[in-house]
Amino acid sequence: MCAQHQLQLLLFLAGLSLTKSYSVVVIGGGWAGYSASSTLASSSGADVEVTVLEASPRNSGGGLAGGWRTASGRPVEAGIHGFWREYQNTFRVMRDEIGLDLDDVLSDFTPSVLFSKNGRVATAPVLATSTRKGSKSSKSSNPILSSISGSLPPPLDTALLADFDEKRLNLQDRISAVGLLSGWADFGQEDPDSWDRYDKISAEEFFLDYGGVTPNLYAELVSPMLHVLPMGPGSDISAAAALSCFHVFALQTRGAFDVRWAKGSLSDLIFDPWRVKLEEKGVRVEGGKRVNGIERAEDGDGMVVTAEDGSEYTADAVILAVGGTSAAKLKEGSKALKEAEGAKRVEDLRGVTCVATRIWLEPAPSPTTGLGGGAYSSTTLPKAVARAMGESPIAVVGAGVLLPELEETGFCIYDLQRMHAEQHMAEDTACLEVDMYRADGIVDMSDDEIVELALRAVSSALKIDPLQVKVVDKAIVRARNAVSHFNIGSAAASPGIKWGRNVYACGDYIDRQGHASWSTEKAVVTGKQAAERVAKDLGLKGVKARVIPAAPDTPQLSNLRRLAKSIRRVSGAQRLPVPVPWTIGKWIGKGARP
Repeated sequence: MCAQHQLQLLLFLAGLSLTKSYSVVVIGGGWAGYSASSTLASSSGADVEVTVLEASPRNSGGGLAGGWRTASGRPVEAGIHGFWREYQNTFRVMRDEIGLDLDDVLSDFTPSVLFSKNGRVATAPVLATSTRKGSKSSKSSNPILSSISGSLPPPLDTALLADFDEKRLNLQDRISAVGLLSGWADFGQEDPDSWDRYDKISAEEFFLDYGGVTPNLYAELVSPMLHVLPMGPGSDISAAAALSCFHVFALQTRGAFDVRWAKGSLSDLIFDPWRVKLEEKGVRVEGGKRVNGIERAEDGDGMVVTAEDGSEYTADAVILAVGGTSAAKLKEGSKALKEAEGAKRVEDLRGVTCVATRIWLEPAPSPTTGLGGGAYSSTTLPKAVARAMGESPIAVVGAGVLLPELEETGFCIYDLQRMHAEQHMAEDTACLEVDMYRADGIVDMSDDEIVELALRAVSSALKIDPLQVKVVDKAIVRARNAVSHFNIGSAAASPGIKWGRNVYACGDYIDRQGHASWSTEKAVVTGKQAAERVAKDLGLKGVKARVIPAAPDTPQLSNLRRLAKSIRRVSGAQRLPVPVPWTIGKWIGKGARP
């Protein structure tokens, strides 16, 4: 027996090992950070210590996943977040890694009602099979459309079954949307060349000048969706981001726009039990640790992470699981990040400011019952609000409602009594939430001013008389520049998973071409991918991302993509989208060349 084997045997008998011990620091909790930590903690055959540093002192998930309670014990979180049908990796994490029963923590798939500044535009139907026995999917009021919709590919099924307000969108408007099929087919969700081409023009220019939709369709349908999905006006959102976002959230599969909502606070239902699972695997989750520096260790191999309270952590690898603008701020004071090749354009990333306003009202004298769409069918919100939101507890509202401060601010209205079990059971209050996006014009208002504005915005959007209500409690969350802004050229600045030696990152702004997903799902996917890359570089065994690929193209879309490639090849177009025929005059008039 050689000396090495003898030493290994002696160490084994002594309960020791020659296996190298590694440490990884994950900066930021939330979906990305917890996903990366959970994936690393699955390592076998190697000793790896994972530490999550979360700026929030509450240890309840970071960023927009965080939550807490008011002084009176009422739950608050940084906005309401939906779970779309194609969040397959997110659902698997909740089910397999946390051990949750999805039906216990999430509602059934729920319709949403879209409003423009002029009023109700459409109700998005629930198309695919429901998750619950005995629950039915939405049907069109037109029996002929309902009968043929099942044989049509997305998005034509959505276009037929959605309940449009004829006063807002006429037949010509709806027909003009056919032109968008050309761009949808031409844009490859995971193709770098497509992203480069469409990232250089605005969504507004694409939809009006290349896609050929009518100005009315753009104003009433497309613009409101842009304000609440990629969260900005079409003039400040890249066409690539708009096409990718719409594809993932609405078009890629039948029922892609179907959404489930948590039955309560994400912290209570998901992140608290997830943290327990991580700690059982040996992961340390430390709250109140806002990081302000990342440097290389003196030996040049490891990293040193410093928190604002003076705490220091040494690590073999660091994973940034914070937003793009937070990463840019951290880069300013971190020599290691300044030297990281992969982070060279991170300071070009921009953020969207959001304001989440949760308002508890004195309940109406009697509940309004028989309401549709939610986990619960009754509410004690004012009857005018309840009736205006009778189809669904979620109202999606475009920009331009009410005040100049809301000219570029889209928002969502939520009747939490019909969504959250705790709020539904409360007898002393009725709970209304208004989440505003692109809210730079209001973020510095006082709490009382924001509440007053939110109530007036609800009245204006729903076209009801001004609300005369008594506010019992309130909670305002201001998230300045916290949400990724997918402006023109943002894809070119989006970094990959690995930034440099020992430095990695994950989040919804990472590597837009790598996996056709958005928001929570993108954070989960890149968190797992970052963990797998760290494991590969450190030589950890048993760490596999096991990412579920995005849904494949339908046969119909595959055929359209082949046609689009042929047109592009024959036309010789390289730099810009190819316009639909009825926009060519406008396109030529601008002096543009493909």
